[in-house]
Amino acid sequence: MSEEMLSGFCPRCAEALQVPAKLSEFSCMYCGARLSVSELLDAPVRPVSLAPEEAALRFDAAKKQLPSCVRRFRGYQAKVTKSEFEAAFSDVYQAAEPVFRALDEAVSAMPGEEDAYLLTGAAALLDELELDWAQNRSPKGARDDDKMVIAIFLVPAIRKLGFSTSERFCETLQKEWVRRYPKTPFYLGSYDAISTGFRKKLFGLCFITTAVCEEEGKPDDCEELTVFRAFRDGYLKSCPDGDALIREYYDIAPGIVTCINLASDRSETYRAIRETWLAPCYEDLQNGRLAQCKDRYVDMVRTLEHRFLS
Repeated sequence: MSEEMLSGFCPRCAEALQVPAKLSEFSCMYCGARLSVSELLDAPVRPVSLAPEEAALRFDAAKKQLPSCVRRFRGYQAKVTKSEFEAAFSDVYQAAEPVFRALDEAVSAMPGEEDAYLLTGAAALLDELELDWAQNRSPKGARDDDKMVIAIFLVPAIRKLGFSTSERFCETLQKEWVRRYPKTPFYLGSYDAISTGFRKKLFGLCFITTAVCEEEGKPDDCEELTVFRAFRDGYLKSCPDGDALIREYYDIAPGIVTCINLASDRSETYRAIRETWLAPCYEDLQNGRLAQCKDRYVDMVRTLEHRFLS
């Protein structure tokens, strides 16, 4: 029996596609855009051809809307959890789509000047955010919060949109951020990488420990992880609140790890987690202090949740 196929056109590059009907998501074989079946078009939408004057006007309008793609979603770093991330990302993606479609159409109509316009757009975004930070009682904290919204939501959304200038804009924004704030850079993340983290069949108690061990080059079956997993599946599950704690950790731990991995001080953070919590926890387990290990691990997760997701 032949596989049922669906036909349509990519909304990003307008190329004709045929995809298996059983797939809920797929990548365009031409431009690489990540799409859902519902996004396939019945007819191709060709790139808009703009006169230089109209392109300049459209660029200015899009540039003015760029800050709203961050301002509207302040506090969304608290939504980097298994239960909330997908809906939160969809909010940002839908808000960013018309703004960056207009920006892409305008910049694409200016051959030879694309890089200059992308830099102008990125700089204008940060200029506006800086004005907000200057009015905040904790300007550095406000800047760090906006950085996480940019790194975890906005950049992945722009990259997922798959416009011709998406990658270059994200790279330009990152470079301009690093030029202005060299001590607190961020890394370019993707929707697929972040979303996959929430779908991994790992439970919270070992998720942060696994990330620390991976940072240190330890294998997934190392003695330390084996001991922690045995603790989770044995003692912790037998506690009256054990199952609830495991479910809660499973919800928030991937978001904590995502925030750490996109930040500039990743290695330092994992080192501090090792020294402050994991090494003492491991020593507790080796010496049979199971209740003390549980209390220490809960303190670690609560502290990291407050730092990265509050």
